[in-house]
Amino acid sequence: MRDRMKILLIAGHGGTPYDPGATGCGQEEAVQTRVMAKLIYDEMRKVDGLRPVMYDTGNDAYKVLKSGGSLPLSGIGYVIECHLNACVKDTAGDGKTTGVEVLVHPSEKGITVEQAICRRIAALGLKNRGVKPDGGLLVMNTVKRYGISHALIEFCFIDDRDDMNIFMAKREQIAKAVVAGVCEGFGIDYEEESEMSRQEIQKIVREEIKAYLDEQEGKSPSAWAEAAWKAAQDAGITDGTAPGAPMTREMGVVMLQRCGLVGRKEG
Repeated sequence: MRDRMKILLIAGHGGTPYDPGATGCGQEEAVQTRVMAKLIYDEMRKVDGLRPVMYDTGNDAYKVLKSGGSLPLSGIGYVIECHLNACVKDTAGDGKTTGVEVLVHPSEKGITVEQAICRRIAALGLKNRGVKPDGGLLVMNTVKRYGISHALIEFCFIDDRDDMNIFMAKREQIAKAVVAGVCEGFGIDYEEESEMSRQEIQKIVREEIKAYLDEQEGKSPSAWAEAAWKAAQDAGITDGTAPGAPMTREMGVVMLQRCGLVGRKEG
């Protein structure tokens, strides 16, 4: 089995003294970044090629570095830092999202992974603001000095009601989009799960088939097939019910047998 990529997940803000980060629409950035980091962590644990590591959620990485501390970067191959954007002040909502963006260090040579993350999150209904360089971020600059790529994901704007409606309703899907983007960009196998279980899908299919058959019951054959249908009914080839219903292979061979085309012996 190939070595698993070790990914450090950092939830922005929080720490002591507590920093809520940006606020809006009744939410705090520090709370939501921890929710997202945990969801991403749980999803990454399902992937054979990934080994997620959660940075201490009781700390604020920025404050730790500012006070002379360090980050647990030994063996880390990639860093994802979770944040929510702000400053549009559209808490009533205008029917449009402000969107998702990913920040990277200006020296980053390739942004395939970050583009995949951004694109997949945007597909859930948020505007794609793209991947942008930012050289003024302490955590990112520290990580980059160790030669490790760092993605700061601004999932949406916390003070945009349209953004937050999508974010709050689709946090688990957003986490899966992040993992799918990471796997796509790094060429790691990732089996995306359906939002519905196999049993739920089968139940829906069965119900739809039953509803269709119930609808066909008692219907008359189409005008162009009416004479042939009556002849087949009179000959005992079909029982004459539900002419528009689908036919299984079993039903087909029974009808062929009634026609004398199956089961005949030569000579």
